[in-house]
Amino acid sequence: MSDRDVVTIKETVLVEYCTARGVVARGELFLRPLDAAGRGERLLDVLSGRAFVPVRTGGDAVVFLAPRHLAWVRLDLLAALDELDPEAEDDVTSAVARVVVELAHGDAIEGTLRYALPAMTRRLGDYLERAAAFFPLHTDDWIYLVSAAQVASITPLSERR
Repeated sequence: MSDRDVVTIKETVLVEYCTARGVVARGELFLRPLDAAGRGERLLDVLSGRAFVPVRTGGDAVVFLAPRHLAWVRLDLLAALDELDPEAEDDVTSAVARVVVELAHGDAIEGTLRYALPAMTRRLGDYLERAAAFFPLHTDDWIYLVSAAQVASITPLSERR
């Protein structure tokens, strides 16, 4: 078996990303598409589970980004549907918090967090204590996958539980 016989099919997702220093760039990330069993890769899982992520930045140039040094990755709302928590999106009793996320490098993003937790633990603080390495923040046009490690503060503007 040669290297040519081993082919991993990947699809690309166009993203913008911001480094921990505040530098914004664009590129294409590679994800395994859904197969017949419904298994594929979510960008949230890739960012949380890999030390380096390959990104095509232009032409054939590929750079390997360290997710621990990313502040956020931004996707078009329609391209990011798989990144949302289906349990929270389908649950009419899920909590919704409008927040301002201030990042360590000084920028801020205003958006909405939506999460489903048991009734006694539905406060924003409860969600944040359980937040993964990257969590989705909705704006009107984008989904930001925000690095919890790069967040300086989160200020709630409103909360519905």
